[in-house]
Amino acid sequence: MRARRNLTRADRLGSIAGGIALLLWALRKPSWGRAAGAGVGGWLLYQAYTGDNPIFRPLGIRVNPQPAQAELAETLVVEEAITISRPRSEVYAFWRRPENLPGFAGCTVEVLREEQEETLAWRALREGRLLHFGSLALRDAPGRRGTMVAARLEYAPSGGSLGTALAHIMGRSPQRLVAENLRRGRQLLETGVVSTTEGQPAGGR
Repeated sequence: MRARRNLTRADRLGSIAGGIALLLWALRKPSWGRAAGAGVGGWLLYQAYTGDNPIFRPLGIRVNPQPAQAELAETLVVEEAITISRPRSEVYAFWRRPENLPGFAGCTVEVLREEQEETLAWRALREGRLLHFGSLALRDAPGRRGTMVAARLEYAPSGGSLGTALAHIMGRSPQRLVAENLRRGRQLLETGVVSTTEGQPAGGR
């Protein structure tokens, strides 16, 4: 079974250029060191061919080469889900307000499609440029114990897959933004407040 793509076109082109350069360098004056370089070059070419870097797999990075919004040539995909112990009508009304939808700072959010208490789709623009688009699907939880919310967001990768991986490590990735948005929504809907540790004393070490 072929792995999901987690490298953008820019990443793959960079791997091709790097792989060819290493192979040419190794062929000019063969040695054990250059043979190792040739091995790295071959690995770069292979990952460019497959579109998959195994190092990125644990981070859940996934590329969509044919996004629904034609303004973006390709996107990175974020999918998160959460269950909220509130009726679907309340959950839908909360996220129907554009300011509650997952988004980047300074964006203008446009609701594209809505099906009452079932689906919301939106896109976010900055100065007329599309930054991301997404959707929320709402379903009753088993036993009607609340509402299941599944979020999907697709965005233009500014730094390619590598930039996304670095953002993951530094805690500033869109994946974290979506997950935190869902958790914040659950806390507000279930308790009316968002819990925070800011200003609280640190525990003993």
